[in-house]
Amino acid sequence: MSLARVLFACAALSVAQAAAAQPASQRAPKAAPQRAPQLARLTFVRDTAFPLNKHLGMNRVALDALVGRDGRVVVVPEAYYGTTEAAAMDSSGKKLPWSLKIGRGEEIGYVDRFGWAGDSVWLNDRGFRQTVMLGRNGEIARSVEPPSWIRPFWRDRRRYPLFRAALWYGMYGDGSLLAMPSQPRRLLDTPQFDENSRLFVRVDRDGRILKTVATAPLMDGRITLRSGVERKTLTVPNYPRPFWAIADDGERLAVVVPEPRDSGAVRVTVVNADGDTIFARRLVIDAIRVPDEGVNAFIANLSAFGRYSAEQMRDTIRKLVPMYNSPLNGVDIGVDRTIWVGVRRPGIATDSTEWVVLDSLGEPVGSAFLLRTFRRTALSLDKIWSLEHNRPKSFSTLVRFKRAAATTVRPSRSAPVSAASAPVRRPE
Repeated sequence: MSLARVLFACAALSVAQAAAAQPASQRAPKAAPQRAPQLARLTFVRDTAFPLNKHLGMNRVALDALVGRDGRVVVVPEAYYGTTEAAAMDSSGKKLPWSLKIGRGEEIGYVDRFGWAGDSVWLNDRGFRQTVMLGRNGEIARSVEPPSWIRPFWRDRRRYPLFRAALWYGMYGDGSLLAMPSQPRRLLDTPQFDENSRLFVRVDRDGRILKTVATAPLMDGRITLRSGVERKTLTVPNYPRPFWAIADDGERLAVVVPEPRDSGAVRVTVVNADGDTIFARRLVIDAIRVPDEGVNAFIANLSAFGRYSAEQMRDTIRKLVPMYNSPLNGVDIGVDRTIWVGVRRPGIATDSTEWVVLDSLGEPVGSAFLLRTFRRTALSLDKIWSLEHNRPKSFSTLVRFKRAAATTVRPSRSAPVSAASAPVRRPE
């Protein structure tokens, strides 16, 4: 993000801070946070392990595993110089009559992203630059070349610019694609386009934008300074990063944005594939204030760069530093449409992440602790799937954890929508 955009955002933030500094008698009364019911503490224990060497072959490590709502699992191996083969199995680990060869001399070159499209599987082939829809048994049913440019219809020329690149996150039965476009190019004036937002759009096969599905803040705490041909990147200390996640079938998209002027508050917004809001909910999590010593030392070490003076850079960084450390640490969407919001509380072991679980309508139902090194593949209220890799022996194991008997815990006083941070048994 350029410094000019950041300065404009800082000006808006200063206006908001001035409004917040008004006497209490001149401000509208602030609603008290809603007290949440007691939440279940979700505990998962190891259930079944499925060695994948008999499905992928020897000396093959899984790239990722796709778990369906019906229990089917599709496993794609990591890229290899020769030919590899993706495989599928049922919920009991039995191999299904499903096969897809990947590699040199095959119809699929290199898979970097894949997901569900109804009962079928789509995948993005970066090797041959194609997006493929697979049949029930893994055969190629449809192949679409992703458009080089993302562009608007003429009627939307004031809403969207041209986009030079995009990442693909979904393919639907009607042939439309879910994309996150980037590198905007403006041939016309686009007053309705917010250059400070990240877009998620549905596009047709020709790259024309059908609709906006969701937006997320583009600023992630990094500022790029440009002076002639030189560039310099600054990172704002403790900047509250937003997070987003897309369901494996592309039917849900969750965006979680911290509220930097409030202690530990985050806003969770979930939309469907058409951009309709399913729910928007504000969560309050424990947080601690950002220490001034480290921030002041970082700002004092800033020096002038090109046409930017040291004082200008320090003022910009100082306005962007939040008052509280954001507890937000990630978001994920479960197979059963649950939303998992990762948080970090004061006093919790740094090797674990607490996940506050919301149901499909946004109601908090519990929290679980997972090791930060735990490679989750799929989540749900009843089961968790994880990939374990044995690199020296070059094979992977898909492990399924089942939910143990739940206990009810009292939420902390300052965190009305999360479970108390007591140690629990967690997958290792």
